[in-house]
Amino acid sequence: MNIVIVLVLAAIVFFVIYILSAREQKKMNEKFATRGKVEEYCAGEKDRRKCERFDTELDLKYNLISSSKSDFSTNTRNISKSGISILVYEILPKDSLIDMEISIPNSKEIIKLRGKVAWCEGCNGQERRDKDGKRTFIVGIELVDTEKKYQEALTEYIHKHLSNNK
Repeated sequence: MNIVIVLVLAAIVFFVIYILSAREQKKMNEKFATRGKVEEYCAGEKDRRKCERFDTELDLKYNLISSSKSDFSTNTRNISKSGISILVYEILPKDSLIDMEISIPNSKEIIKLRGKVAWCEGCNGQERRDKDGKRTFIVGIELVDTEKKYQEALTEYIHKHLSNNK
């Protein structure tokens, strides 16, 4: 009889732990947007992107406006007239504002952009860790509040160098 009571109590404890951890995981997913649009795209649902994306690696420096850290360097994965995808080493919270500078190849031109983190997701497969074993994340950034001259420079670069290569 005592064994049955102990087993029932143990089952209840494990169930409570399971429920609490599921709630915590849900909160983390909502906070950092680790799911959402990307999974929908991969599941074959309609792509909601406003503009065509072009796969390209350009040097990019960024900093979160709300952070005291500055000038992280990375590369773009793809770009469009309305957004950019980059590879980073930290989770960037959804809706965070980010300032970026893209270096244009074979040019001294720098395009300064401002964006808002639309989503951040851990990488899968070979990209999950870099060559040094550091964890990586893919971030989708929607361009917002970008100066007109820089928006035009980005559009011109895409038109001249990327849209013809597809």
